[in-house]
Amino acid sequence: MKKLMLIDGNSMLFRAYYATLYGRMMKTSNGIPTNAVYGFITMINKALSLIEPDAVMVAWDSGKPTFRHESYDAYKGTRKQLDQELIVQFPIAREYLDACGIARYECDGIEADDIIGSISKQHPDVQIHILSSDRDLLQLIDDTTDVYLMKKGISELEVMDKAKLKETLGILPSQIIDLKALMGDTADNIPGVKGIGEKTALKLLDTYETVDNVYAHIEEIKGKLKEKLENDKENAFMSKFLATIRCDAQIPLSLEDMKISEKEESLHDFFVKYEMNTFAKQTAKKEEKKAKREYRVVQKIDESLCQKPGFVYADYDNENYYDAQLYGFVLCNKEDCVYIKLDDAKKDETFKAYLNQKDALMVYDAKNFYHACHKNGLKCGDVVFDLMIAAFLLDGTISDYDKLKEKYGFYETLSKDEVYGKKGKPKLPSFEEQIEYACTQTMQMYDLVEDITKQLEEASMKQLFEEIEVPLTRVLYAMEKEGVVTSLSTLDEIAKETNRKIEDLAKQIYDLAGMEFNINSPKQLAGVLYDELGLKAGKKRSTAADVLEKLIHVHPIIPLLLEHRKYQKIYSTYAVGLSRHVLSDGKIHTIFNQIQTQTGRLSSSEPNLQNISVRDEEGKEIRKAFVASEHHVLMSADYSQIELRMLAHMADEKQMIDAFNHNIDIHTKTAMQIFDVEQENVDANMRRSAKTVNFGIVYGQSDFGLSEQLGITRKEAHDFIEKYFISYPNIKTFMDQTIAFCEEHGYVETLFHRRRYIKEINDKNYMMREFGKRAAMNAPIQGSAADLIKLAMIQIYKKMQEENVTSRMILQIHDELIFDVCEEEIDIMKKIVEEGMQNAMKLKVPLVAEAAIGKTWYDAK
Repeated sequence: MKKLMLIDGNSMLFRAYYATLYGRMMKTSNGIPTNAVYGFITMINKALSLIEPDAVMVAWDSGKPTFRHESYDAYKGTRKQLDQELIVQFPIAREYLDACGIARYECDGIEADDIIGSISKQHPDVQIHILSSDRDLLQLIDDTTDVYLMKKGISELEVMDKAKLKETLGILPSQIIDLKALMGDTADNIPGVKGIGEKTALKLLDTYETVDNVYAHIEEIKGKLKEKLENDKENAFMSKFLATIRCDAQIPLSLEDMKISEKEESLHDFFVKYEMNTFAKQTAKKEEKKAKREYRVVQKIDESLCQKPGFVYADYDNENYYDAQLYGFVLCNKEDCVYIKLDDAKKDETFKAYLNQKDALMVYDAKNFYHACHKNGLKCGDVVFDLMIAAFLLDGTISDYDKLKEKYGFYETLSKDEVYGKKGKPKLPSFEEQIEYACTQTMQMYDLVEDITKQLEEASMKQLFEEIEVPLTRVLYAMEKEGVVTSLSTLDEIAKETNRKIEDLAKQIYDLAGMEFNINSPKQLAGVLYDELGLKAGKKRSTAADVLEKLIHVHPIIPLLLEHRKYQKIYSTYAVGLSRHVLSDGKIHTIFNQIQTQTGRLSSSEPNLQNISVRDEEGKEIRKAFVASEHHVLMSADYSQIELRMLAHMADEKQMIDAFNHNIDIHTKTAMQIFDVEQENVDANMRRSAKTVNFGIVYGQSDFGLSEQLGITRKEAHDFIEKYFISYPNIKTFMDQTIAFCEEHGYVETLFHRRRYIKEINDKNYMMREFGKRAAMNAPIQGSAADLIKLAMIQIYKKMQEENVTSRMILQIHDELIFDVCEEEIDIMKKIVEEGMQNAMKLKVPLVAEAAIGKTWYDAK
């Protein structure tokens, strides 16, 4: 006998949602909840494995009123409003069923139960297995129909057939409706007989079998029970009607229609889309044929292969281009995948011409691809598609290749570690393993390009990708290759002077403590502060900087400790730390990362040159170690108040726009507004407070944060913020609209539609939501400023090439650009840089950037 599994979709999704609700809500990186759908899929997979049906159908409520509502207005009237996190998962669950080829059906006027009941009775010659947590469906049990009841969470099933039902409740399937008629059902707001529960109802049915017989023998029943039954007779029969599942609806589905159709590709795409990585990995194994075309090794690339859009993969064994060993290249398109060894590639004029084409290459990690080619004497044209960056723009959690593989379910016959060894323990790969790994990965990357391009278009990020991020890879490659000349002697001098200050501070600290101890040990320091010196300690006895700063006036040891930490960082991180990164050419070649920050800002690593402090003179001293090349100077240019200008533009704040357009100092303007004074009466303290408020607003600062920063009461800080928003009303409107948009969509956008997903915006925890709001307010401004500086870099780099200058762009530090400039090119470079930065975008306010020069980075600032 064939087996048909009928699933109560609403019941299963409800149970899956509430079973997985507690703990950390399962969501995609862009904030879409998926916990219910994940549980739903898990349950279906378990049932499929247990039952192994020939056909499956999932029934849904249509969401429209049914014949039961028409008969009884209060039907299901007590149900509370569904959580929004559950509502959004209903269409996703349906999407899953379509993706995996499982039939689904819903119909206005009837419920999922009626669909299941009607189908079960239409197929008397088929073994029916019903999956639900709704006990109403137990009435459908017969010789060929059983019910798999979902019990604990989503992991436990109880099979109910006629024998099991008799054993557990002592009734027949047909008596389920009589049971509901008597005891009612609070879930569906079926009234039943008031005062009768399950125990009494079962006793009545054991004696009289049906509700009709109960009332036929009502005179035999005595006391309060008789009174209850008589008072609610109408409700009892109404309840029986409401609880009875229709089995005569015409459902246009044959057994053939309900067979599972194999849709491996769409199912895998679904799991990838909703970041269900465990499932994605499982389906990826089934999808190997999709990516695993035949691959071959060639000594020369066929010219026809280069005339079709393709993906080129540089096969090197290390993520860091400085010490990477390049072995060869893989070239892949829809029909073919070939591997060419490096030595053969260098001799192959067809392949070299292909590499050197303008805007033809599709790669993963364009910047490192440029480095790999340059290091091995191969010229390379501009990349047109960088899969690494495209994937990151769509999902900011994909910050490396491993996360890309996990997200999109790449399969591996061999892992990279197996081929090349682990970090710190390299392994010389066998040629066969190396080719298998490289070709297998390349084919899967190529297969992603079309879909990811479509997603970029749908998210309105194609312009951001094609006009900013991809062209920037060439600029960053050139900057990394050039590096910045670094004076080891200057670093050594700073190290000696800093070490002397550290030792002097340590002696003063020991004197005040009355003992010597390891100042850098949090445990020992806590003992000195809270035990020996008796300072008031919090529960955690913290020695963190923010805790110590609050104690700065409590004991003279505290400011010395903070000074000691500052110099310790200068010594270890900069004076000594930077020296280790100076290569044989006398330069530091920092790495600029495009896929590390959610706001779109570049970050720098190995070493990080973006965290060199400019807040104090000692920190700035480090900049003296970065020097110009011989017969060159360093030129530094940064934007003036770029985030405030961006805020004025994006919020369309007229007063702020007017101030910038008339070159009025914006902090003075804000001081005039919040202190209600004329311009000539704004003093330095007022301007300082106004500056703090201005930048605090950009970062979504609260009145508490502002009061802490300015050393004023919280009420005063609140009044400042209130006056600020009264003075600049469009900023308040912009902030409110930005938060509302984020709450609805789960992300915010820059001017170029760069998205930052903020999952905290709808978190159940108040503090997390407040963090989400601050991030939502800041990200569009900071992100748009990041897009701006990137555009400026691209335009300046292009102009420098056109003018054929020997000067080079060498560093980007957020809003600041630094150039190594030939002394003879100072004037032309000043013009290129300032015009490039000021004209990178057209805003409602002027962009102001001024270049300065000096022999060191310190002097150029």
